[in-house]
Amino acid sequence: MLLGSTLQTTAILYAIASASAVRATFDCNTVVDGIALNLTSLAWDHSVKTTRSTPPSTTTMTWNINLCAPLAINNQMAANMQCPDGTQVCGIQTVAIDNQNPVITQVIPVSGDLNGATAQNEVRLPSAQNGEAAVHVRLTGGMWGEVKEMETNIDFVCDSALTEVTHDADGDTVGLQVMSWDERSLHLQWSTAAVCDQRLIRVQQSTNSTAWSIVKYILIAALLILVAYFGITAYVNYSRGATGVDLLPSSQAVLDIPYVARDFAKKVGNGFSTNSNRDGYAVF
Repeated sequence: MLLGSTLQTTAILYAIASASAVRATFDCNTVVDGIALNLTSLAWDHSVKTTRSTPPSTTTMTWNINLCAPLAINNQMAANMQCPDGTQVCGIQTVAIDNQNPVITQVIPVSGDLNGATAQNEVRLPSAQNGEAAVHVRLTGGMWGEVKEMETNIDFVCDSALTEVTHDADGDTVGLQVMSWDERSLHLQWSTAAVCDQRLIRVQQSTNSTAWSIVKYILIAALLILVAYFGITAYVNYSRGATGVDLLPSSQAVLDIPYVARDFAKKVGNGFSTNSNRDGYAVF
């Protein structure tokens, strides 16, 4: 019983330590290759439509995207008529015939964290000239029927005139265009001032922040080792017939832990006190 509880605690701590390496959702305010990229002005749900004539009907595909978070769920709509929770890019196809209400024929979750499959997102910075692709974002994680490993590729184009998000008469986001769709990969182009040269900031990384990040992982590793030590010691003592507090390591070893931790923290603090560098920003 005690061993099972200890192993469960160890597993929880390991999960916490590993969580920081998983990017569940694209970070709209991040640093890529030393450049501070801030796309928070493009947050919230957006959409763009494509329409084609399919006599005797008209087929419309509406692509919904939330770059910074999962798309909002419409509680007034049936669950099978919208993409599941966690979707960031969703296509909904409707077919309309004259004098009849449109019918939803396809619901396609292209990207997001779906069914436990965490999206592996990628960001690249080609260039930032007016009218050219400045940032490329790849969102994955979608699945639809027999199609797996779906993806959305978004080319953000610098357009200094589009400083705010606006919508046209059909409700589409101005500057957002569908370039291609092959039932596995969606290619969008998004024109915005958010990726122009004057909006991109070069970050001067300091060794201080990097060192603290290393120390964080060292402390997590030390905690996992400590939990494992207590668990193994308790199991060995139990197998030898010990009960109660006798399952734990010797009292002197336990009493020494705070002093060892204090000395370690003091050494770490002294090591960083000699480095006074701070993060700085300069217009790139």
